[in-house]
Amino acid sequence: MNQVFNHTIEISKLRNAEGLQEIENYEEKHIINESIDFTLIGEEVDFSIVFSTSKGVFLLDTRVSICKQILTGKFYGITKHNDFFFFARLGTKGERDFPINNRVSEICYARIKEYCIEDLKVALFGIPAEIHQIENIGGNLVFPHTGYNQILSIPIADIFQSSMPLKIDACNSIELKLNRHSHLNSVFYQKEQLYIIAHNYTMRTNRLSDLIIYDIETKMQEIINLNAHSAHNIIVENDDKIYCDSNNKKLMRNESVIFEANKLLRGLSITEKNIFVGGSDICFDNYKRFSTNPSIYVLDKQGNLHAEFIFDGIGDIYEIRQLGNKELSIIQN
Repeated sequence: MNQVFNHTIEISKLRNAEGLQEIENYEEKHIINESIDFTLIGEEVDFSIVFSTSKGVFLLDTRVSICKQILTGKFYGITKHNDFFFFARLGTKGERDFPINNRVSEICYARIKEYCIEDLKVALFGIPAEIHQIENIGGNLVFPHTGYNQILSIPIADIFQSSMPLKIDACNSIELKLNRHSHLNSVFYQKEQLYIIAHNYTMRTNRLSDLIIYDIETKMQEIINLNAHSAHNIIVENDDKIYCDSNNKKLMRNESVIFEANKLLRGLSITEKNIFVGGSDICFDNYKRFSTNPSIYVLDKQGNLHAEFIFDGIGDIYEIRQLGNKELSIIQN
């Protein structure tokens, strides 16, 4: 067991009371079924998505004119395994010190049927600090551990077979050799390589963001500077690296800007025909992160804007996933 993972487990033990408090009466605290409004600018586009914000998890299906909130809380990453969606949530509040603070997170899972949450359960709890993007890679739940410079994973079968929520010591860890202020937030897998974004707290450290490529077989890591301010999301498609240069409000394909907005870009989903990217107000006042009016931009594969969906007061967008169409970007069973 590596040193950073040992430390994580010890911190988790200290947070056990907070973790247990967060998962108590979980369904009652977090399931919601409330319709919300939006404003459409541009073309009518047919799609069905699930997305997370600092205020919850939401569904938007333009084919049947449904837009609603299904979970309440500060949710980050979303992924899927068979009929189950997995969601990462930040629990207890903490000061915004970095890289490690007094926050605690958990990952839950549920079915989505008839646009409602069903069979909501907690998979992992008492995880120190934050979890941003989560992924299903070969039947394993995989996630960068923000603030701890490690990639954690656990077989999804272990989660389903357990009658109780699991703790972090049930996971496996890959330790990365990085600057202590790296702030890992996104992960993508292709051809035995993990692609991980470290946004590096650019606003505080003036260090531009990095892409870390970790080879599963050789255990070698490569660090590529993205020349981006607080980057998020990474997708490799036909050898092209697509990512959000978030605070510069640009969507990048390799070194080229393919889309530019007037909001921070974060949350990225790609289908055979479209690119979906989230837009949030750049705001470092923590309370305002819960009341902003975010957008979801729908682009073609060349980055041309076809539609913008604007939502009133639902906070910053963190993740976008497909509910109906095949996801080419992240979800890989």
